[in-house]
Amino acid sequence: MARNTEGLIKWASGLPFAETYTACETDRLEEYIELLTGTGHGWNDEIAEFLMISNGFFYNGIYVYSLGSDEPPDYMDMIAANMQWDIPERLPGCIIFGRSDEEVYVYNQPEDKFQILDLTAWDEYYAFDTMSELLEFVISERI
Repeated sequence: MARNTEGLIKWASGLPFAETYTACETDRLEEYIELLTGTGHGWNDEIAEFLMISNGFFYNGIYVYSLGSDEPPDYMDMIAANMQWDIPERLPGCIIFGRSDEEVYVYNQPEDKFQILDLTAWDEYYAFDTMSELLEFVISERI
């Protein structure tokens, strides 16, 4: 069942042990988007929409990274993850927005798709039209 971002977060936050966080402040979000896109990362408004509802998410090993939040642990920060993996160099025009196990969740702006990639070889496992479709897929696998 395809859900919009708000419906996805509402559904997922009701799962046992799921963690949602305080929404990202609009000014802070705009500052980080400018920083990320200015350094060669891709961006999609659906990521911003998610962060404006819940600045990060965790469930059963699935992380959606936060932006500049003190609430989730540092390893759940989107900027830190993208710098760690040197994403503008490795995957030009892309941004990692989450991960689980040995997979990363990426928005590929040049191809306008949300992908699940292997963390070591960076091969595409799955591709989706929306972030919500990708997250619903991975969360449903772990229920």
